[in-house]
Amino acid sequence: MKKQIKVNAENGKENDNVVQVASAIGKVPRNGNPIMAHKFGADPYALVFENRVYLYATNDVLEYDENNQVLENSYGSINKLSVVSSDDLVNWTDHGVINVAGQEGAAKWATQSWAPAAAHKVINGKDKFFLYFANNASGIGVLTSDSPTGPWEDPIGQALILRSTPGVEDVTWLFDPAVLVDDDGKAYIYFGGGVPEGQYERPDTARVMELGEDMTSVVGKAIPISAPFMFEDAGINKVGNTYYFTYCSNFYDGDRPTGSPPAGEIAI
Repeated sequence: MKKQIKVNAENGKENDNVVQVASAIGKVPRNGNPIMAHKFGADPYALVFENRVYLYATNDVLEYDENNQVLENSYGSINKLSVVSSDDLVNWTDHGVINVAGQEGAAKWATQSWAPAAAHKVINGKDKFFLYFANNASGIGVLTSDSPTGPWEDPIGQALILRSTPGVEDVTWLFDPAVLVDDDGKAYIYFGGGVPEGQYERPDTARVMELGEDMTSVVGKAIPISAPFMFEDAGINKVGNTYYFTYCSNFYDGDRPTGSPPAGEIAI
């Protein structure tokens, strides 16, 4: 839309000279999609801080062969995450990429970075931010920052959760973290996935662990979550006094029990 304004070039008073001024360019409510059209962004995870939503995502990239033809993505080249933010869920600011894995990344021990989860906690009176990521399906790392947009540092120099972590021996994929900081200050990390042969209905590959007060260590042993037809993509939310664990189901195409899974098995 354009507005017509009559102004005098010398004294600023209105006259018959017409200047057309374009309205500010931006999206309006109900016209907010897509959030990003200029790059890829899978596995989004939202963090709310000071009335602003920060959305972290896997920074997918195209892969090419020697003839510059696009290949099917192996996900092996993804070593960055991206972050955008908004205060109206319509107009978004791109804060660029986060160099996570590899020699140019904060976590030099890692080779990939997928499926981020972000958390905020006040520690010793200061705002601290934590970015958890999957190093392919072999483990989960964590980065820390004083800001939701970085810069990010690797506080422990290795994976937070790896194959030697107690309680994960039977988990096919150690990836797709989700984090909850509860009202009492205790924090928990949810993760896992995969379907062992023949265990479509009860894969038993979802796990939860308590995080240490520093958010960069784990406490005790990973506990199995009863998640029927589990495949990947752990999610956790608290509504009132009820905790809701969400996930993507697997590709089982056989008969499923009527009404399964009951709500009581999802809400934990």
